[in-house]
Amino acid sequence: MDLVLLAHVSIFAVSALACLAAVPQASRVRHPETREGLLALLLAVAVWAGGYVGYLLAPGETAKVAFYILGFVFALLAVGAWLYFCAAYTGRAPRSVPYRWGVAGVFLAISALKVTNPVHNLYFTTAWVTEPFPHLAIRHELLYWAVLGLSYAVIAVGFFMLIEQFYYTGADSRPLVALVGMTAIPTVATIFGGTFSWLLPLMYEPPGVALFALGTLFVYFRRFEAIQFAAESDDAAIFLDQAGRIRDYNRAAIALFPALRGAVGEPLDSVLPRLAVGRDADDVIEVVPDEVRTTERERAAALRAAEGPNASGEPDASGASNAAGEPNAASGVGETRRFYQISRNAFTSGGATAGELLTIDDVTERERYRIQLEERTDQLEALNRVVRHDIRNDMAVVHGWAETLRDHVDAEGQDALDRVLRKSTHVIELTETARDFVDSLTGDAMPEVKPIDLRSLLEGEVQAARDSYPDAEFRLSDDSPRVRVRANEMLSSVFRNLLNNAVQHNDTDAPTVTITCERTDDLVRVRIADNGPGVSDDEKTAIFGKGERGIDSAGSGIGLYLVYVLTDQFGGDVWVEDNEPRGAVFVVELPLAETPSDRAVDSDAAGEPRTEGSGPSAGG
Repeated sequence: MDLVLLAHVSIFAVSALACLAAVPQASRVRHPETREGLLALLLAVAVWAGGYVGYLLAPGETAKVAFYILGFVFALLAVGAWLYFCAAYTGRAPRSVPYRWGVAGVFLAISALKVTNPVHNLYFTTAWVTEPFPHLAIRHELLYWAVLGLSYAVIAVGFFMLIEQFYYTGADSRPLVALVGMTAIPTVATIFGGTFSWLLPLMYEPPGVALFALGTLFVYFRRFEAIQFAAESDDAAIFLDQAGRIRDYNRAAIALFPALRGAVGEPLDSVLPRLAVGRDADDVIEVVPDEVRTTERERAAALRAAEGPNASGEPDASGASNAAGEPNAASGVGETRRFYQISRNAFTSGGATAGELLTIDDVTERERYRIQLEERTDQLEALNRVVRHDIRNDMAVVHGWAETLRDHVDAEGQDALDRVLRKSTHVIELTETARDFVDSLTGDAMPEVKPIDLRSLLEGEVQAARDSYPDAEFRLSDDSPRVRVRANEMLSSVFRNLLNNAVQHNDTDAPTVTITCERTDDLVRVRIADNGPGVSDDEKTAIFGKGERGIDSAGSGIGLYLVYVLTDQFGGDVWVEDNEPRGAVFVVELPLAETPSDRAVDSDAAGEPRTEGSGPSAGG
C-alpha cells in the first residue's frame, strides 16, 4: 500500500477508533446536556472519519462516493454537536436556541444537497487520478467552500464559548486551552488540502476532535468537570485532589482569597486553614480578617521574593490592588468577621474519591441576621425572667398588702383601695400576658401540641375572669360540647386575653360576655361575644397585628397579637365579627384532637343516644 494512502487511512481510522473508545468515559460526564452533546460529537466524528476510510479503501466508484457522502453528512452533524456541547458546557441552554427549527431546516437542506450531489455536482465532482496514488479524486465546488465557511463560523463560536469559560472560571486551565487550540490545527490541512501532492482534499478535523476527547476525558477529566461546576454559580470554588491539595480555583475564589494565587499543588490546610476545618460535612465557618491576613501576608512576601516588586501590587481579579494579599472589599475588609458556607462535591473514579470541589458562598448577612435573632431571643428571655419573677412577685406583694388594708380604711378610702387592687390585678395579668408572649416568640417554631379538654379549660378561665372582674357578667353556655383540641397549656392565655379584652374595652356599666361553642367534623369554634363598642371593619384584621412584627404591631397591645400567634401555632384561626345589637364577637377556631371512636366514648359517657351516621352530640 502506498505510504500516503496508508498515512491517510491510519489517521482517519485511529481517529474513529479513538472517538468510539472515548464514548464510555464521556458517559460519565455528570451534566446531562454536556454529556449528550459530547456523545453526539464523538459518534458523529467516528462516522465521519469512518466514511473517509471507506472512501479511501472501497473498490468501486459508487461505493467510494457513497462513503464520502456519508462522512460528508456526518461532518455537518458534528458541527451542530460541537456547538451543542460548547453551549451546554458553558452554562447555556442549547435546546432553547432561537429559531432552532430553522436551524434544523437548514441542516436538512444542506444534507439533502450533499446526498443528491451525484445528480447536480454543486458540491464536488470526481475524477480518477494516479498521483500521489491511484484514487478517486474529489474536486470541491463553490457550494462546498460556502458551507465550509459557515461551518467554521459556527465552530469558532464554540471555541469562543470554551475559551471564555476557561478564562473567567479557571486559574489553571492552560492544559484545556492547549487542547482546544490543538483541535483547530487540522483546519490548516483542510484549507490547503490538494495544494500539496501528499495532502488529499479532505476535511482533517476528526484527528483534532479525537485528540480533544482523549485529553479532556482521560487526562484532564477532573479538571474539565471542575471548571464546569465552578462556573455554574458566581460563588468562589476551589478544586482539591484526593490528598487535599489545591488543583484549581476560579476567579471568584482568588478575588475572595488572594492567598490562592500561585497556590496550586499546596495543601489547603496551609494556604487557608480556616476553610479546611470540618471538611466532613457542609458547614458555615467564621473567618476573622486578621486570621486571613496573617497567612496571606506570608504568601504575599513569598510572591514578592519570587516574582519581583510588582508581584505585591498587581491588581487582583476584582480590579483592586491588594499589596498584602488581604481579602479585598468583596471579602469584607473593615468588617470584624465574615461567614462562609462551604459546600462539597466529591469526584469519584472507579468507586474511589479522586478529588473534591469546594464551593464558598459568602453568607455573612444571613449569619449576622441569625446572630441578631439569637441576641434578641436572649434579651427576650432575660425580659421574661424579669417580668415573670421580679415584677410579678413585687406586684403580688403589693396586692397582698393592699388586701390587708380592707379592714383599716373608712368608706372614703375604700374606693381608692379598690382602684389600687384593680390596677395591681391588671398589672399581674399584664405580666402573665407578657410572659406568654415571650414564650411564644422564643419557643420552637412548631410547638408540641397534645389533646386539651376545652370545656374544663374554658370553665377555669371564666371563673378566673369572674374573680378578676366581679362587676362583669360571664356566661358560659351549658350546651358547650366536651371536646379535646390540639393545643398546649398556652391555650389558656388565648381565652384569658380575650375575656379580659372584652371587659377592659367595654364602655358600659355592666359588661356582659357570652361564651358559646360549636363543633364540626374536624374543628371547634369558640365564640366570645361582648356588649362593648364593637370593632370597625377597618380594624377587624389590624386589631390582631397580623403582618406586623411582634411588639411593633399596630394591634391593641400585645394581648390580641398573642392570641393570633398562638392560634396559628395550634393550626387554628381567630377573627372578629359584629355582635347584635352591639358589641363584638371574637371567634377562635381550633382543630379537634379526638378520633371518631373517642367521640363515641364521650357520647356514651354522657348518656346520650347514638344514631348511625348522625353528627356529634352537643350535650356534653
